[in-house]
Amino acid sequence: MTYFDQRRALIDAHLAELAANVPAPGPLLAPIRDALVSPGKRVRGLLAIAVGEALGSRADKLLDAAAAMEMIHASSLILDDLPAMDDAVMRRGRPALHRAHGEDLAILASVALLNHAYGLVSRNHAALSPRRWSAADAMQRVVEAVGWDGTIAGEAVDLHSEQSPLDFDTLEFIHSRKTGALFVAAAALGAMLANADVSTVRRIEIYAKNLGLAFQITDDVLDVTGTAEQLGKDVGKDEEKLTFVKLAGVEGARQLAGELVETSLAAIASMRAAADPLRELAVMVRDRTR
Repeated sequence: MTYFDQRRALIDAHLAELAANVPAPGPLLAPIRDALVSPGKRVRGLLAIAVGEALGSRADKLLDAAAAMEMIHASSLILDDLPAMDDAVMRRGRPALHRAHGEDLAILASVALLNHAYGLVSRNHAALSPRRWSAADAMQRVVEAVGWDGTIAGEAVDLHSEQSPLDFDTLEFIHSRKTGALFVAAAALGAMLANADVSTVRRIEIYAKNLGLAFQITDDVLDVTGTAEQLGKDVGKDEEKLTFVKLAGVEGARQLAGELVETSLAAIASMRAAADPLRELAVMVRDRTR
């Protein structure tokens, strides 16, 4: 198994363990469990672990943080798929959660995942007790990524982008928040839990910000060039929204993603061989086909 296969297996096993011990009442149990164990790339969880390991921590010591990032991401996908938003049919090769379990339980499951994720961040901080960063520091970094100037802001502008100008600044606003904010929070959390100094956390955040934007641009390209079977989700859902493909075309968007990955790699150029998985992850994001 590769480094990422091994770490992804650890994250999946931890999510499955959490799913097996959900104390939710009967109607809510199935949607929460389905959301926790639905197959995914686990990029945000991998990012938290790879950063932490690059800075001297161990993968098994960061599993709560990784699971928290994946739960927050899953929560956002549930909301993104709702009829009031993208009205998606498929997600991760399965029916969207609201289609499988009803809109009411999907919303409740999303809120439950988000709130429990905060608890996991707090638990991971307590277990590692990094000297430089308080529990409030770690929690604030995550909350800011999700809140009204984070993923929620990006989603709001994206949903109403038909009235927005087609320019890079608007797209950067949407995707630096809708996608990039959680990438940055995952990477920063991994660094904080590994007790990194302030300058190192800042370099890691630059790496993750550019990586997150590259990831979203590649998503825009795949929405045009991929198939539902290949991606495990609806395609063509962004036809009425602002995308980097609309701004620059497919090849222009791919070139921009490549430039962002190079900027991402430059931010961690001074880090030693332990950061090689972060370098590999950046290339995987640039070259991904699903």
